Amino acid sequence: MRSRFALLVFLLAAWPGIFRSSRVTAAQGGAGPGPGDLTLARALERVLAANPALAAAELEVRAAEARARQAALRPNPEFAAEAENFAALDGSGLVRYNESTVLLSQRFETGGKRRLRVRAAESDLGVAGRALEFDRSELSAATVLAFAEVLAAQERLANQRELRRLAEQAHAIVAERVAAGKVSPVEQTRAAVALASARLEEDRLEQALAAAKDGLAALWGGDAADFARAQGKFEIPVSPSGLARPCIDLNPGLRLAEAAVEAQRALLALEQAAAKPDVTVSAGFRYLHLEGVPAWTAGVSIPIPVFDKRQGAIAEARIRVEKSLKEKQALEWRLRAGLSQARHEHERALLEARALEQEALPAAREAAAALEEGYRLGKFDYLNVLDAQRTYAELQRQYIEAVASGAKAAAEIERLARCGSLPDAEPSSGRPAMKGDRP
Repeated sequence: MRSRFALLVFLLAAWPGIFRSSRVTAAQGGAGPGPGDLTLARALERVLAANPALAAAELEVRAAEARARQAALRPNPEFAAEAENFAALDGSGLVRYNESTVLLSQRFETGGKRRLRVRAAESDLGVAGRALEFDRSELSAATVLAFAEVLAAQERLANQRELRRLAEQAHAIVAERVAAGKVSPVEQTRAAVALASARLEEDRLEQALAAAKDGLAALWGGDAADFARAQGKFEIPVSPSGLARPCIDLNPGLRLAEAAVEAQRALLALEQAAAKPDVTVSAGFRYLHLEGVPAWTAGVSIPIPVFDKRQGAIAEARIRVEKSLKEKQALEWRLRAGLSQARHEHERALLEARALEQEALPAAREAAAALEEGYRLGKFDYLNVLDAQRTYAELQRQYIEAVASGAKAAAEIERLARCGSLPDAEPSSGRPAMKGDRP
């Protein structure tokens, strides 16, 4: 049990590292959490404290502990009382006499059944404990992903609000030029359409953010979000702990599968021992009323395993051991494949985000600013301004989605790869918030 709790502490300590420093980041701000803000640590705390599925798994552990205590008990002795040969008839008429017997019996288990029964119960307890560990890990992973989705939704909305501001600014510039008679009123109509589209998209993203917040709150049983915003860095961790050492030995799902294999092996050993007959020894006192004398009695009872030798149960237990081994192997393959995919996705998102922030976004930002200033001076058509703004907006969306994808891939790496220790060091953050980058 101590090892399971130690691993749990590691899991809870590892999850907040998903959103720590990296070189590619779209930060939500460096200030500490406000009164209505929710941090990842607080979200994990609320989910792990209130989720009913986790409470059910904890009750299963307690039930398994009770089964283990029961399995350690020896068979109870048995008491029997008999009255024989009463109201019997003989040649002289009705004669009443009887024989009274009092017996005490005790069954003695052979083949180490009690020891193996305890081992099987302890194996079930181990399975329940690993299942609780697995549920905690999966619930923590779901919380991390839901929190990351809220951060991404907040960043999408912040980006769209800035784009709507730019559309309002462009609309005002066009209106001034139309009022001055320098451009056709058609351009003002185009600017109005672009502004309406930006406002509609902002409304859509506001609803998406509300849905993401409600989805996070649902993990701790909330009907609706009771927090204003998620406080955390929206970034791609450069070095998740499972990236440098892609090991899955401590993955909670794999540890659960290993516990299931041991439980099936314990059941096989118990079934094999059950084929050996137990011995029941009895002793008692008998009183013969006709003769008026007491007598002692003793006996031994041993089943003869002629027909039932537990053949079917033993064969079933062997098959289930083999089945659990195959399931463990299949899970290990899925974990390795999933880890490989997550590592590739993390690397792809990291490269894409770096390329966007270092090359494409600066160029698009400069082009949009230059075309807007040139349009103000009458050098360019408004279509050129709209095209530059759309290009910059699309690149901003690509950057946000790349960071979101990379953060989720890092969370998946953390979920799959458990190496027994946290990263040795964390890289420092490099890129400032996206909001200040917009023209």
